[in-house]
Amino acid sequence: MIRHVMRQRPSLFNYATAFFSNHPKLFCVPIEVAPEVKTAGNPLFTEQNPLPVFGAPSPIGLNWCLQLTDVRIDLHPGNAVGLPPELGALAAQHLAIQMRGCFGLDCPSEDLIRDLLPAVEVLATASGQQDSPHTVVPARGTSPRTPVVLPTRRLSCFCLELFAVAHFEWGAIGAPDSQWLKLRLDGLEVVDLKPAGMEDLVECYVRTVLRLGLLPRLSQPIESMILNLTDLLRKQGMAIGQRITLQPTPTPVDVPNNPAVESDQLMAFIKLVVEEV
Repeated sequence: MIRHVMRQRPSLFNYATAFFSNHPKLFCVPIEVAPEVKTAGNPLFTEQNPLPVFGAPSPIGLNWCLQLTDVRIDLHPGNAVGLPPELGALAAQHLAIQMRGCFGLDCPSEDLIRDLLPAVEVLATASGQQDSPHTVVPARGTSPRTPVVLPTRRLSCFCLELFAVAHFEWGAIGAPDSQWLKLRLDGLEVVDLKPAGMEDLVECYVRTVLRLGLLPRLSQPIESMILNLTDLLRKQGMAIGQRITLQPTPTPVDVPNNPAVESDQLMAFIKLVVEEV
């Protein structure tokens, strides 16, 4: 299932600068996509700003990419993904996630640095002179200038093994009466990254990316759980004038858990409510 999602919506799992639109072969890991994604012209990645060269007297940027690959999901009781000790045993109604996180960054060549340095030195020394015609400090009220992105020939890449524990829940998004199936992160561990402070920093950033970036985009409205609902109701002779709503089946009155993650399955229980208008 997860491989299907990754092939259908690669932009959820790949983030990079605009440079990669014309140079997809420079990604750290090749992006696998379904043929219909290319046919429709859908993006392979979510476009991001270049990484700034801090301290440069004029805006300079570097191309980079971040990719989540080899994603595996194991539903409770769990027998396919071995969680690291830091995350403990997989709890009931939870799922384990294993993935690789790969980051690539352009490292400018010595020749390029040598060629750029004279112009940078002129700007750097001129920027400290208020009356200099070469000053690079933007005037008050003007927009920051677009950075010059250095040409990229290859990326320096590294990958890390990531493990996570998560659960599903129902909840509103926007309208209070809407119901969405959401994936919530409970814990995350990066394997064997030293020193400990760097591991904590990377884990914090990845948690933030998942919670505020990737996982909210995977939320599904309750209506999408029912396929061809209109056709199904028409075949049953239901009049159009009736009001139809979908609601999560309440717990624990009707079912003990909803959604339920058990027996290596994800089960969402939905109640169809029909009212006369």
